[in-house]
Parts: sequence; C-alpha cells; structure tokens
Amino acid sequence: MKKVLCMILALVLLACPGCKAPEQPGGETGGTASFTYTNLDSEDAQGEVRNSLTEAGIREEYVDTVLGWAVDYNSCMRECEAFSLAGDFVPMEGTTVDYGEYYPMMTEWYRKQGRDYSDILCRVAAFALVRDMVSVEKVLEKEAFDCWDENHSWLFSDGDIFFGREAVEGEHKAFPPSPLIASWDEDMVAEYFTLFEPLPVNTEYDEEEMVQAIQDKWREQGISFQEGSYSLITFWRQNSGKMAVSHAAVLAETGEGYLLFEKTNPLSPYAATRFSSTAEVKQYLYDMMALDCARYDSPVGTYVILQNGRPL
Repeated sequence: MKKVLCMILALVLLACPGCKAPEQPGGETGGTASFTYTNLDSEDAQGEVRNSLTEAGIREEYVDTVLGWAVDYNSCMRECEAFSLAGDFVPMEGTTVDYGEYYPMMTEWYRKQGRDYSDILCRVAAFALVRDMVSVEKVLEKEAFDCWDENHSWLFSDGDIFFGREAVEGEHKAFPPSPLIASWDEDMVAEYFTLFEPLPVNTEYDEEEMVQAIQDKWREQGISFQEGSYSLITFWRQNSGKMAVSHAAVLAETGEGYLLFEKTNPLSPYAATRFSSTAEVKQYLYDMMALDCARYDSPVGTYVILQNGRPL
C-alpha cells in the first residue's frame, strides 16, 4: 500500500498545474460563473450524458463502455468519505469541485473494495471516447513508451493500468493490468502512448512555444484530428524537463452549449459539466487543477489547454 500511495501522490503532483490563487484565463482572478455537473450516479444523468455524447458523434459502444466504468466506479466508491457523488445535475459551488484528499480514496478502492488493479485515468477515459477521430501514422515501439521508469516516466501510472507490475519484495505484491481495458489491442495501446508521449524541454517555454512544439511533434508522428462536434481536451504543463498532458477530457457541443466529460483524477470521480462557452471550460479546468495542487507545493508554471491540435 505504501508503494501505491507514493505512485498516486506522484501522479497527482504531475497532474496539477498550480497551487496558488490562480490568474484566470482572460486575466481575471476568480470568477462568478455557475456551472451544473453530475458524477453520473443516477440513471437520468447517465441517460442525458449518453445522449449528449452520442448526438455529438461519439460511437454508442464507446460511450456505453465508459459510462459502464463510471457505474462500476460509483458502486465501489459511493461510501468514500472524501466526497459525495452527485446523482442528477446539480449547481456547482463556485467554479470547481473539491473531491478531497486522496488517502481515503485509496483506502476505499484498494483496501475496502479489494481492488488489486489501478483505476482508470483521465487520459484513458478520454482516448476511449475520441479514438475514432484521432489518427496516428507513426506509432512508438512498446519499448519507447514513457511508462517503464518509476522515477522519470510521466506515464508510469498509465503503464500500471495497461501492463500491471511485477512484485517488489518488501513493497508490494504483483498486480494485474486493469480488466476494464482488456479489449484494447496492441495497435490501440501504441496509439495511446504515442498521442500522450511527453516532449523533452531544455528551457522554460512560453505558451506560443509550447503550442508550436506540440504541433511540430504531432506532425512528425502523423497525429491528426477529424474535426466535428466533439473534441479531445488536453491540459499541458512543464515539469522536470518535460512537457506533458496533465489532464485530458472530452468536450461535446450541445444545443445549449458544451458538455465536458472527464475522469477528474486518478481515484476521484467521473464528471460531466455543462458550460455555455469555451471560456468557461478553460476557467473550470484551471480552477480544478489549481485547487487540487493547493494540497501540494507545486508551482503553476506555464501551461496551455488544447482542443484537438489548437489552443482552446
């Protein structure tokens, strides 16, 4: 359990772009927007989210699979003391949701529920939904996936999910790959690790340099996106000589505005949140990440949020 705790905390630190009261997108500090969200803990909310995602063009079987993960998660974590799951859509207090500390989540997932595999990450949930509109021409070889070195790999926890881990004496038993993604074939896994591969950075980039570097790298790998009514949202930040995706979600256009679907963090809930503009989406994402990182002394640094291959 100690080994698992260290791995989860490390992932949370990587996922957090800031820890101080942030400057909001657009230059304002704070915000007055009011959003509504659900953690999909009701059949009505599940049905509404399913309709929004499928009407945006996402294949029904993909949506049903990911919503099945959300139902499984909620059945396991409903009694977790760190948060209360929202059933139907409810108003958000402020511009983000505080799901609390990670240790109670870990206790509920691994010890109380007896799960011996890692929970689904935000990147996995997002890619499972958008994979039809992402093309990857030059995939990485398995040996090049950024998930093998515990001390240096940004995607080390992604490797836990896809490949499991061998036992380490005195630290943890062997644990298996997640059974939730057993249907993913080698090609799909390779596309996943190629898409989310971190980029090395030798100096601090500004926002324009970050966008250019990502676009150049994706062009080299033949990564492209089919534009439509849904898109992949990626939150990129710089840390320890790398630039990588700290968070990923799916944004669907609706008749009323936008719906953001996400796995909020490694062991925290799934969520779907309604917005009237992409500016609100940016505000929410930044506030959510900054709140989470307020628990850890991690500087914000420079970041960019991309919608497919362009700045949101």
